[in-house]
Amino acid sequence: MNGKGPLLLKFDYHLDDSDPDVFLLRRQDGAFVAAFSARGATREGIVEAAREDYLGLLREHVGLLGLASRREKVGA
Repeated sequence: MNGKGPLLLKFDYHLDDSDPDVFLLRRQDGAFVAAFSARGATREGIVEAAREDYLGLLREHVGLLGLASRREKVGA
């Protein structure tokens, strides 16, 4: 570590625009994250969906690795 904070793994997302009416946000492994109307999709909405998904993945893996704080484990 360089003392600047935790090292986060890079995780890529992409838009699947194979359907002209719907954009699908997918993870690098192809897993579905969110769907957006092709006409109503905004950059901000797509970025927010990716951010929420990424934070959820981090929380899940922290718990699996036993790295959560005691407070988080107890649910306080």
